[in-house]
Amino acid sequence: MAIAENGPGGRHRGRIGNIVYYMLGETNVARGVGITTKASTQAQLRQKLITKMRSELLRDLLDFVNTGFSIEAMQHSDNGFNRAVKNNPGIITGIYPDLEIAYDQVLLSKGRLNPAQNWKVNLVEAGLEYTWDTDPQMPWPQATDQVMLLAYFPQQQKVFYTLFGNSRLSGSDFLEIPPSLQDKYMETYMSFISADRKQLSDSIYTGSFNSDNKENKPLKS
Repeated sequence: MAIAENGPGGRHRGRIGNIVYYMLGETNVARGVGITTKASTQAQLRQKLITKMRSELLRDLLDFVNTGFSIEAMQHSDNGFNRAVKNNPGIITGIYPDLEIAYDQVLLSKGRLNPAQNWKVNLVEAGLEYTWDTDPQMPWPQATDQVMLLAYFPQQQKVFYTLFGNSRLSGSDFLEIPPSLQDKYMETYMSFISADRKQLSDSIYTGSFNSDNKENKPLKS
């Protein structure tokens, strides 16, 4: 859709059919939008695959990143998914077409709260046991921050998470994993969110489990 500024005889801005109108300095310019017949370069194919892989990952984790980037999204009049894409520019590595996701570089939340200190994650019966340093003298409202936990299963494209878990003061929480997935390859993360939902911490990558069961899936552009 194009906008006619100052009436039908004024400047146009936007798209009508295959014509795009825009301002180039003080000049109102129109250009046609066509279909290229040139073969894509390897760099273009690589970028296309990077975009696809990153988008598919973040869509799998959409509920978590919508919360994890909610404050930044509000500040930029944007949405959580877009902010997650912008904050994860370099998470795809390798030489095309052998690309892979650097899960230890993935950021699932962003903010100014302190991240967990001296955290540990253990795979135990029924799920993941998270612990972190705590202090009985921890000031309010820091003590009321709630933990956010996530386990992602790349081969199954399944995710299990909690958005508003135990308090920072508690020093521990548990993420239940279904029995059918407990021996599958998984990538894990944790964050904190304030009790009033107005602040977040940067997410922490807390490692992978069952990596011996990791399978290489063929990638398609």
